[in-house]
Amino acid sequence: MKDLSDRLFDAYNRHDTPAVARLYHADATHEDIAQGRPRRGPEAIAGGLRKFLDCFPDARWEPYAHFADQHNGRAITYRLSATLQKPMGSLAARGQRISLRGVLVLELSDDLICRSTDYWDGVTLQRQLNAISTEETK
Repeated sequence: MKDLSDRLFDAYNRHDTPAVARLYHADATHEDIAQGRPRRGPEAIAGGLRKFLDCFPDARWEPYAHFADQHNGRAITYRLSATLQKPMGSLAARGQRISLRGVLVLELSDDLICRSTDYWDGVTLQRQLNAISTEETK
């Protein structure tokens, strides 16, 4: 059987938000540190992912290092690649490509996620989303 973190990234890359929700405890929390808005419960966590995937329908996570501790914790470094294809808040979609490195920290219990904390650089994301392509400057 695959490790829980492998199953999570598989579900992310299939854009299977119900499968993501099934990996979380009923009272689990997910927080994107750069945004500072925790989501509580599997449905809210999956809902946040659905909103993201609506804007970035080609999103792909590439995990490249996994770390485990003796207390059922995991840390996974990854690279997220995607293209903004629908407006995100007040930001217009112009086909901006993002390539964002991050670390996802998981706290596990009973083969489910109790807490996930995603660390990524909001400044890098904004810089990439606000970049003007060379096509737009011609």
